[in-house]
Amino acid sequence: MTPARRQYAHQAYGRTADAFETVAWRPPVAHRFDPRPANDGYSSERGEPTLREMAEGLPAWFTIVAGGAVAALLGALLGGALQV
Repeated sequence: MTPARRQYAHQAYGRTADAFETVAWRPPVAHRFDPRPANDGYSSERGEPTLREMAEGLPAWFTIVAGGAVAALLGALLGGALQV
C-alpha cells in the first residue's frame, strides 16, 4: 500500500489501514449541500405547531362530537345511496 493510499484510508476511516488487512472500500459520502436553513438554531421565534400539538389542545368532548357528526354524515350518504 502506498503512503498516499494509507493517508487517504486514515482520513476516510479514522485509522490507518494495514496492507494485510481486508478493507471494504467505499468512497466517502459527498456532502455538497447543507439541508438546514442558514439561520437554523439562531431563530428566536417558534415554528408552526404540528398537528399532534394542535390536537393535544382540544377538549375531550370535541372528539365525541366530531365522531358523531362524521357518523351522521356517513349514515346520510349511505341511506341516500341505498334509496336509489
